[in-house]
Amino acid sequence: MNRTVLIDNSTLSGVQRLTGEAQTLNLNNIDNDILCLEKLVTAILFSDRVISVDDYKEKYRSERLKRFGFVDFIKLDTETATVLSKNAADFASSMVFEFDGSKPAGDVVNFFEALRIDPQLRWDVFVSSEYLTLTLLVQDTKATQHELAIDSVFRHESADAGAVTNPQEMAHPVSVEGRSDISDIKDLVQAFRSGNSQYRGPGHKSLLQRIVFGYGWAAERSHFYNAVAAIHNADAYLAPLRDAFCESCCRIESRSQVNNLLERLKSHSQETLSKIVEAGGGARFAVKLPFFTAYLISQCDNPAQCIEKALELRSSKDFKGCRTVLYNLENAKQQDKHKEINQILGYLEQSADALMKTYAVTTDGGKQFSLSLGLTGPSIGTSFKLSNLFSSYENKPFTRVFRNIAQDMLNVEKLGGLHEKLCSTIREHKKATYPQIAVTPKFMEDKENEYGRPAELRTE
Repeated sequence: MNRTVLIDNSTLSGVQRLTGEAQTLNLNNIDNDILCLEKLVTAILFSDRVISVDDYKEKYRSERLKRFGFVDFIKLDTETATVLSKNAADFASSMVFEFDGSKPAGDVVNFFEALRIDPQLRWDVFVSSEYLTLTLLVQDTKATQHELAIDSVFRHESADAGAVTNPQEMAHPVSVEGRSDISDIKDLVQAFRSGNSQYRGPGHKSLLQRIVFGYGWAAERSHFYNAVAAIHNADAYLAPLRDAFCESCCRIESRSQVNNLLERLKSHSQETLSKIVEAGGGARFAVKLPFFTAYLISQCDNPAQCIEKALELRSSKDFKGCRTVLYNLENAKQQDKHKEINQILGYLEQSADALMKTYAVTTDGGKQFSLSLGLTGPSIGTSFKLSNLFSSYENKPFTRVFRNIAQDMLNVEKLGGLHEKLCSTIREHKKATYPQIAVTPKFMEDKENEYGRPAELRTE
């Protein structure tokens, strides 16, 4: 029952910064890099074999191949790589980033719900000059650690795109309610420019370009890696933003179910699994597991040692048993699917409960745990995005589990003294900075003052 997990290159890049093998330029990246370490150690703990795609530019790949000797880097043949990349780019190009007035609208709203951020287009006013700015609405403009960390996740994706060998060209479609003349960011900016004589350019702290690109790149990479994983009968453990994209696709089809499953386990309840199993055997479930990085760093001195410790722990009976449950979930038979899925999820709950008791660390912020959203069953879903995201799995029994980025970012905030050990080997670039973003008090969402106002276009 050997279980294979595919991990993406974006995750490995974050780990290399945290371990000091690559310099850190954006110091806001640290929280994202800790989540990348969590992804890697869970990939190790819940697999018998870790694979990754060898598709990075030469100047990035050689050191990576040497550092991650326990990862099997696979080369895709030219024809397969071309087909998968084109399909992924086509899928990403279908992801329209919608605006209704000054706020994102449509399916992309689910993406921001998963990230726990609230964007708005506003005019940033300075004397007689006005700058178009995508800002984040916050309760307290002095408490923006989460928003800065999420911005770094988008910056991380942009860097990843620049490191891939021959990425496919893809469109980044944008639409505005009531404006059929707008199809991309250039059209959007031009429409705002032509409608405001005080326009002086984009705000220097604006997230607009990064978020639109990041949404499309997360879609492209999620589709690509899920397709590669399907070929190799592997589970895909993707970088944090990509898991958020996958979760958002699940929210499109069943937002209330997703919210209820996750919220149920966030409570102080001792439950470690919440599930909805359909008559045909398809299921949605949420599982609570330890934040393993907290446990590992409590036993080690630095992030590199955490990886070595995870490689030792993967052979323990706790993780072997859990891998067997996950393997059975991924290979459930079609007959009497409802009964079998219920039974296997029961075993998964037992395994998760045992892991929580052994490996969950309690810090000043309470017990550290992560939440994951899972899908099973031969019926992928009825929504366009969900069915296309998992097109490689059509009519196959499968399981995919996505980490909840909002909960994991909260885990990082609660690490307390353990955070210092996780940062102990970071090497700061000589030009390292903490990039800033535009934030606006939530109570100003529909208001204007001398410093700014919501940015909306006239409808046709």
